[in-house]
This record gives sequence, structure tokens and C-alpha cells, in this order.
Amino acid sequence: MNIALLHGSMEPMIYGIIIFLGIASIWWKITHRSWLAATIEITVFVLVFKLHGGTMNGGFAATVAALLAGLILPFFLRRRA
Repeated sequence: MNIALLHGSMEPMIYGIIIFLGIASIWWKITHRSWLAATIEITVFVLVFKLHGGTMNGGFAATVAALLAGLILPFFLRRRA
């Protein structure tokens, strides 16, 4: 067993889980035809990713922002309609 291959932190694992949740969220919304939520999530992701210059940190921030926006904003928009 090579001890040098072990990571000392959990950040890469957490990053991967968040990215997976983002992909799963978009996939679920598209396959269940929740177009408003999917559009909001994709738009927020692209906007935040571009604002952060396309960096890895920007991708993480964009994924978290898109997940939150995809969960919260469609709920508020449907209540007013």
C-alpha cells in the first residue's frame, strides 16, 4: 500500500459530490420536464461560472448557486402564478 497516494483533506471528495448533485439535479429536471427549474439552474450556473472567470473555484461556486436557485426560485415563481 502506497501511503503517498492518500489525500490529507476531504475537499476533492466534497467537490465531486457537489458536482455530481448538480448533474443529477439537471438530469432529473430535464427528464421530468420541469423546464422552468432546469432553465433557471442552467442560467445561474453559466452566469456565475462566467463571473468567476471559468476557474475551478468558479465551477464549484456556480454549481452551489445553481443548485440553490434551482430548488428555491421555481417554488416562489409558481406561488405567484
